[in-house]
Amino acid sequence: MAVAPLRLHGRLRRNERGFLLETDDGHIWRLTGVEDFAPLAATQVIVEGRKAGGSQLDVLWIGPA
Repeated sequence: MAVAPLRLHGRLRRNERGFLLETDDGHIWRLTGVEDFAPLAATQVIVEGRKAGGSQLDVLWIGPA
């Protein structure tokens, strides 16, 4: 059975190890994938992706909110 992707809203942050999504409820996801996240850093975004473990999200799509 295929798992539907998550669709999350929040602020995209950059740290020394990569990119993070801080959702409106305060949850922090570590983002992985082939997308170029840098142009959206420090902005509100919508992210679609699959949970890859713990708080890691494999991004399928990201765009401005």
